[in-house]
This record gives sequence, structure tokens and C-alpha cells, in this order.
Amino acid sequence: MKIKVTKGKLRYTLTCIRRDGSSTTVNLGPNVPNHDFTHFIVENKFKLKEGFFGTIKAGKMIAELSGAELIKDVSPETWLSEILARNLQSLQSGAVAIEQFAEIVRWEAKKIDGIVVPKMNFEDVRKMKQDFDTLCKRWSLMYRKGLKVNRELGKQQYEDIKSEEPDTILHNTK
Repeated sequence: MKIKVTKGKLRYTLTCIRRDGSSTTVNLGPNVPNHDFTHFIVENKFKLKEGFFGTIKAGKMIAELSGAELIKDVSPETWLSEILARNLQSLQSGAVAIEQFAEIVRWEAKKIDGIVVPKMNFEDVRKMKQDFDTLCKRWSLMYRKGLKVNRELGKQQYEDIKSEEPDTILHNTK
């Protein structure tokens, strides 16, 4: 699936294009798409199939994922994705320290039946934070050029590209 995050003057747009060519797009608010970035990072790191992007890849429309009805019926892995993403975002704000991350994730996960927290160590968390900081920095500096993020051999590599779609970040997922 190709994930496109496009920076507009006052808003940003999230577009997901599935392998079959179908797509879903949502025009989001003026905030930085940090939470979307954290989902991309944690879902790739822990190979979560039922996280935000995995659910879209399976056919859901982005707009469907914010409804109150859906939240009642999400899987434990979907909740895990949300817990990991929220806490990764908290690392950047300073609300959580790298050393506390795994413990806080386990504490939150205990409240929901069926969540299996993956093994993670300090280096895993440090690398996820580094990747998140890199995406956020590139987003804030982006002007009339895109940024491509590729997953190769489990590593995320970032490189500036000239894009026909100015102000766009492209993520290619398997």
C-alpha cells in the first residue's frame, strides 16, 4: 500500500492507495500528522496487521475508522497499535521517557483483554523515537518537495525526492 501525506497551506491530506488501485483519502486538520507517523512506525516495527494502516489495507475507508461504533468492536491488536502510537508520540512531548515506554505500554495493555505486548528493548524504543523525530523534522522543513520512506530489510530509509506532487510524504508498505 502506498501512503501519501500531503502538506497543504492550512491542512494536510492522508491518502492510502491499495495494491488493487482502490484508495481512501481524508482531508485532516491544520495539525502536524504526528499520530499518523507514529502508527506507520509502530505498525511496521511490530508487524501489526490490524493497526490503523493494516485495517485500511484490508479495505476499510479512513473515515470509517473514527466512528464511535467501530471503537466498540476493535481487536486487541488494534488497541495495541493505538497504545504504542500514542506513547511514541508522548516520547516526543517529554510526557514519557524512553526508559518508561515499555512499562507504560504494558500497564495500559493490561486494561484490555487479549492484548499481547511484543518484546521490546531500550534500543527498539530509541530507534522508533529517532525515526519519528526524523519524519517530524522533515515534515516541518518540507517545502515544494516530497520525502520518500522505504522499508527495506526491516529498516526504514529516508530520502528526499523530487516529486510531481509537491509537499508530499510517500510511504510504501508491503
